[in-house]
Order: sequence, then C-alpha cells, then structure tokens
Amino acid sequence: MTANRLLVLACLILTGCENGPREKMIIAVSDEDPDVRRVAVTEVANGKSVSAPWAIDGFVAIAALDRDTQARCVALRALGRSGSTRGVDTCLMILNHTAYPPTEVRPPDALCRWDAAAALTELAAGTAFGPEQQAAAEPVLIKCLESDTEPHVRLHAADVLGQIATIRSLDALIAGLRDRNFAVVSACENALVRLTGQTHDCDAYAWKQWREQHGNDPFANAGRIPESRRAPYDGPIDRALYRSRQNLRWIFPGPKK
Repeated sequence: MTANRLLVLACLILTGCENGPREKMIIAVSDEDPDVRRVAVTEVANGKSVSAPWAIDGFVAIAALDRDTQARCVALRALGRSGSTRGVDTCLMILNHTAYPPTEVRPPDALCRWDAAAALTELAAGTAFGPEQQAAAEPVLIKCLESDTEPHVRLHAADVLGQIATIRSLDALIAGLRDRNFAVVSACENALVRLTGQTHDCDAYAWKQWREQHGNDPFANAGRIPESRRAPYDGPIDRALYRSRQNLRWIFPGPKK
C-alpha cells in the first residue's frame, strides 16, 4: 500500500468508522482484491456521502493511485458529481500525469483519461471551476486537445476550453477544427460558438479569417447563440414533442415527391 493510501486510511480511522460508508471507503482504499475495492468505492459513490470530505479524500487517492482502472473510473465519476475543487485538481493531475512521479499519479490508460476529462467537464459546469482552476486547466486542456490519442479526451477538452475566454483557448479551438475525428471538430465549433457568439460551421479557414478581423475583442458577443445554431424547440416539453414528430416522420416518411 502506498504512503498516500496509508494516510487516507489513518484519517478515516481517526475520524471514526461506523458500519456504513466510512467502513466501505476503508475497504476501497485498502483491500488487496480489486473486485472488492471496486464494489466498495461504487457503494460510497452511489450513496449520500459522495461530497463528504472523507469520501473525497478516498476518491482522490483511488483515482490517482489505484491499480484497477475501473475503480479509478468510479472514483473519478464520483469526483465529477462532488462539486469539489479537489476533484478539478485530481482530474488535471491525471490528464497531465507525465508532470508527476508515478508515486503521486499512476500512469492512466485511455479509459481513465476519458473519465477524468468527462468528470472535469461536469465540474466545470459548477462552482468548482473558478478563475484559479481555469488558469491551471487551460494549458493541460490545450495539450490534451492537441495530442491526446483518445478522441473522447480531446472532445471533453474542447468542451471545457469553451468556458475559458482567453486568446490561447480560442486559438487552440480553431486549430482543433482540423482534428481527424468529426465529433471533436463539432465540440470545437460548439465551444467557439459559446466563446464568441459566432459560427462558421466547422470551417477552420473561415474561423482563422474571422479571428484576424476581430483580434481586438473576439469575445464581445460571448453567450449569444447564432440563429442557425438555435434548437428548433424551447424547453423540455417542446423538445419531447419535436423528437416525437421527428420519429414519426422517420417511421412514416410519406409519399416521395
């Protein structure tokens, strides 16, 4: 067991342990069987204590250091729901793991990086993603968008960069429009729309021209949605009706003209 895990285990014991979530977390950070650890951390993650400080301590230790990828992913998803700034820090450490010794962050596989990026996207939508976290996240996310081999990581990186209104983020997203995966390209376009209030339908050249023409204040219309990008419905009821009509048209296309 690593020193970090021993520290978490000691903290959990010292703060008291009933036959409940705390006991499950002790099992999650200490049992030798990965299946047992995974089940235990899942029970805590699905419980009411997901945002408790002691639970976050455990999730951070598991996400950073556990040998089992699935246990790490469960812990990362829990951190995404926790709304904790420590969750932001942990996700960034995993996405930027080469900057840390393996005793602090076990090198993650693609699935672990994917869940770290997804959890960061969830955290970025809440209060945990303040100016300090944005400043720390920007270079890590730009690096992910440029070079991570997992397309889902690049996609989530683009999504979070769409909440960081800086020239570096803007330029990285424009460059991302040339990604080989169209889902990533679409995420870059959506992020650019949020940052600028403009759309160029995933055309990297058109965005580059626009960027050169609006270098002084590219974020003047941030938050506005261009007419061509607005959804054809308003609210959840309209959305359900719209999708029902679309499904009916697919099932009963009508006569060909």
